Order: sequence, then C-alpha cells, then structure tokens
Amino acid sequence: MRHRQTGLGNTRVGITNSDGHAIGVDIGSTAVRVAIVSHGTHDGRPSASVHGMAQEYLPSGVVVNGVVTDQAAVTRALKALWAYNKFECRNVIVGVTNHQVLVRDLTVPLLPEDQMAKALPYQAREVVPFPMDQALIDFTPFADQDPDSGTVTGLLIASPKAPIVAAVSAVEKAGLHVARVDLSTFAALRSIAHEDMAVEAVVDIGAHLTSIIVHTNGIPKVVRTLVRGGHELTERLVERANLSVGDAEQAKREHGLSGRNREVSDVLTEGLKGLMAEIRGSIHYFNTMNPGVTLERISLTGGTSWMPGFAEAVSDHLGIEAGVVEPLQHVRNRWSNKDIQAPEVLRSGTAVSLGLAMGAAA
Repeated sequence: MRHRQTGLGNTRVGITNSDGHAIGVDIGSTAVRVAIVSHGTHDGRPSASVHGMAQEYLPSGVVVNGVVTDQAAVTRALKALWAYNKFECRNVIVGVTNHQVLVRDLTVPLLPEDQMAKALPYQAREVVPFPMDQALIDFTPFADQDPDSGTVTGLLIASPKAPIVAAVSAVEKAGLHVARVDLSTFAALRSIAHEDMAVEAVVDIGAHLTSIIVHTNGIPKVVRTLVRGGHELTERLVERANLSVGDAEQAKREHGLSGRNREVSDVLTEGLKGLMAEIRGSIHYFNTMNPGVTLERISLTGGTSWMPGFAEAVSDHLGIEAGVVEPLQHVRNRWSNKDIQAPEVLRSGTAVSLGLAMGAAA
C-alpha cells in the first residue's frame, strides 16, 4: 500500500532522478537527514540499496514540534549538506509531521477521481478539527474494495497547510525540487515494520516528537504524534540530577535505564511515565477497535530508543515484546556499504529519510 501525502509537490518532477535514485529528506528537530536509495528486485522480491546517507545538524529552535520556524537555516543546512557530500541529484521526497496531523479510516461514495477530489473536503470536514481552507487533505483507498457497495474505504490524511508550505519552501530555496510530500510516520513504518508480523506497533522517538503507529499487514490502524521525546528527558536530568546539557545527553547514552547509575535511572524512569502511558493508551484503543486481534511486537526507533535498558522497560511496562530496530534492516547492501556501518549512522534517526526514499517504489 502506498502511504502518500499529496497536497504539495510538483507532479512534473520525477520522484526518481535520472540515475534511478530516490532521495528522502527528513527535516527533524536537531538535524536534516538525507537517504539516497535505488530500487530493484532480489530473488524475485522488491529490494532497496543505499547509495548515500548524510545529515547536517540544525541549531536549536529552527524546527519546533515538527514545524519549520526558520526557513533560512534549513535552506543553509541543505545547501551545505549537498555541497559537502557532492550530491548531484535534486529531485526529493520531503517528510512532514506535526501533532495536528490527522490519519483515520473514512468511507466515502465511490466516485471518479476528479469528482472525488471535489467531494473529499465536504466528507472530511466532519472529522478534521481545523478549518478546511487552512488544511491539506489526501485520501488513499485500501486495496480490497467491494465495487457493488457504492462506497470506498481508505485512509484520510489531513494536516494544517502552513507547516507543509514552510518545509517545502525551505527545501526548494536550496535549489532542490520537491516531487512528493509524504507523512513521516508512514516513512518510519516502511523502514521499521517487520514484514513477517501481521500486527505491530512502530514507535519512533525523536528529540521533540514521538510517533506511534499500529498497523495490520502494513495498513495503519492507529496513528498518533505526541509532543514529547528525548529532549524532555534531557531537561529532566538537567533539573533533577544537576547535570549540564552535554553531561545529561552522555548519561542517557551511557547509563540510560540500565541501573549502572541509580540516580540517572530513577530520573529517566520517572520522566518516561507519561510516554509509557501514551503508548499504552494507543494500544488499548487499537485493541478496543479490533477485538480478537493480538499485537505481536512493539518496534522502537529514533535516538532515544537506543538508551540502555529502554526496550526492556517498554516490554516490562506494557507486557508486550519490544525491541529496537535498525532502520537499514530492509536495505540489501547494508553489510557491504562501509559508509553506512558507523554506529552513529545506524543508530541516528535515519528511519524517516530512508522510508521516504523507499516509498518511491510504492
């Protein structure tokens, strides 16, 4: 299934570049990250190979809760990233997310595509919590439909327009061409979801935002974006353990919830209670809406997920198997490409940029 946000993007720009590569651009709170991927087949199955990965750090406050507040800084970062890495291709897929993004099932009348586009805003206004003239909306039908029902069921995706316009503008001012705007949570789902699991929760914990997506066979059933993440834990260590910001970040990486430093573990455990409750609530909602369906696993990604003891704490707290997943798990050449073997690459927030590029084959 292709998960796509189509409100912006130039349909005249090819999603893949002339060399066959697709480029995903993730504008995060702390860095701009890029993944360059080619698609093919291996043993008769679709495959992806990585041809480049890079990131450029952003000053604090440039991106706040998924919203670009300083377009010029993002543009400078992208220009620097392209120049330093000597990237030549310029058609890109941009990821967007913020806590106001709405994703939910919707059943609408079965209409020709042009009529559907006109009718969708009237259908969506019943569930979209912000004015339709300030929204971008998209609708992706599910694969299996009953043509005799006269209706079609799919995913409604709605987002405030301004944050998407700001992100696209910043990217295009860097001399890049936005071919598609995609939802970052869907991108993380592509790169993190286990292909052999029918029911799974993917939790991407960033610096300021956490995305929770529960899917069945790749189809999202619960999608939430929370305004909380690793930065909240850093601030808590600064306040409660009297550490500097740098020492707090180091304590998270080295000690985390392992118990090797009891004070650090206690502060982090207390600080994670809110996030644990949000994950539990999302799973409870999924279980309520899907009786008899069993969640098989919680797959974790994002920088905070690599804290020592974090996955074990999630599993113990929620009573469900949990583990950290490397974003490169679906990449065919991950073991032969030395440029992507460094731990800081494997463990950084590459899930979204990689998933954006992988989506070009959808």
